[in-house]
Amino acid sequence: MRKSLLLASVALATVGASGLVTGSVWAQTPPSGAAADPAAYEDATAAYAAFEAGDPATAAVAARRAVAAVPDNLEWRLLLVDALLALREPAEALALLQPVRDTWDHRVQGRRAEAARSTGDLDQAAEAYGMASALAPTAESRAYLARSQVQVLVEAGQDRKAREALVAAYQSGILPGGAPLDFAYAAVSVGEDRLAIRGFAEADQREALSGNQALDAAYAARRAGRDVQAIGWLEQGARTLPAEQLTPQRRHEIGRELQTLEHRVGGTVTLSTGPGAGADTLLSTSGGDVTQVGGEVWARVGGDNNGRPVQVFGRAYQTLDADTGPVGEDSTQGWVGVRWKPFTETNLVVEASRLMAIGDAARDDTMLRAAWSGDVGGDLRYDRDSWPAAHVYVDVARLLEDEQTYALAEGSIGWTWVATPSRRDLITVGAGVQADYDSLRSPDVAVAAGPRVAWRHWLGGGDLRAPGRYLDLSVGYYVPIGDSPRDSGIVAALTFGF
Repeated sequence: MRKSLLLASVALATVGASGLVTGSVWAQTPPSGAAADPAAYEDATAAYAAFEAGDPATAAVAARRAVAAVPDNLEWRLLLVDALLALREPAEALALLQPVRDTWDHRVQGRRAEAARSTGDLDQAAEAYGMASALAPTAESRAYLARSQVQVLVEAGQDRKAREALVAAYQSGILPGGAPLDFAYAAVSVGEDRLAIRGFAEADQREALSGNQALDAAYAARRAGRDVQAIGWLEQGARTLPAEQLTPQRRHEIGRELQTLEHRVGGTVTLSTGPGAGADTLLSTSGGDVTQVGGEVWARVGGDNNGRPVQVFGRAYQTLDADTGPVGEDSTQGWVGVRWKPFTETNLVVEASRLMAIGDAARDDTMLRAAWSGDVGGDLRYDRDSWPAAHVYVDVARLLEDEQTYALAEGSIGWTWVATPSRRDLITVGAGVQADYDSLRSPDVAVAAGPRVAWRHWLGGGDLRAPGRYLDLSVGYYVPIGDSPRDSGIVAALTFGF
């Protein structure tokens, strides 16, 4: 989502360095056409003078006559090209360079690249930038031309070639060159975040990154799995952003990034009542309402891994009351397991766990599980006092030894309001629908829908961090859809998350 900003930064750096390509070609020995055609030499001399005086139009007229008289004179041809580029006539400039396009001269290839880029011939521009980079006389110009080649390939949609070009230039020592920040943004534009953070780090050593530059470095570090660097740059960026940019909402978003990266251990404690619908209430297979208390503690293994963490966990639930089935100590069920979120942008979690019987009526079994959820408007907001909210959750579990399959799908839509001046209390009112499948029940499918209301109070936070703990109370009333009444009635839950 930040890619367009990053590419714009690279483009600005490219424009700023254009003088490295179109440097003066006039400090040469007398042109070869001087003796053969004095009139052409006089035209060329006049063209040089007009160009230096800031009059490219007059320079172009005189240079055209000189080139027409002595077409083999490279310096005059390049002078005419410079005048045409100054007049914003890249198509004519590019046509003038075609007879010498294979010349191994960085002056030719640099101008060919700029002219081709201006006309939209990005393939030719990329080829010319690559040739110019290999021929340029200084490290600074070689680095600039290599970055320009990468940028043009990105503009052409050739991301793979752009990445290959950047890596090759880095491995050959051309990049990062003397502009590590420009290199960092070029690396970000092709998805080379590990190289990007090297450029950001070098630039940070020369002069501390601030504001959006530090935040861009932080996002690259997070994508590369460098959580410690990401945390440091997030703090650095937040503390140095101009006041008009660090709005309360922007501050919260940065704080949520920090809280997520630092959230290494957590869990939930829940008291719930209602129809026994959930992979954590599989003890109750006979139907009816169930009141349970339980919780989970988890620890992250390694880093956040760009939103793809691995966690180990332990759970325990006990049934306090049920229409049917065991209650009390006999019902206490334990779990231990591991879960993984394999995709950064998709909240899919796969899990493997071992159920351990703590109570006499509990189970020993192996569970495989996959859950996916999507939320809109579930977090705090500081730019609005109310907003739409929606939630979708799908959960599928399989107990291998008892050969039980369970699936749950639920969704809700509503509206959220900020309830207190501290903005830590949210109230959401809406409606929800849920469907569940249990292979050990009859009937095995049930569907219900109804209104619901939820209150959430956020806890913690401070020093740039967003609140990371919460107390949540939700109440709903569900009416069965179809023939199965087992999911009907009041559903309520009180949850503390930390």
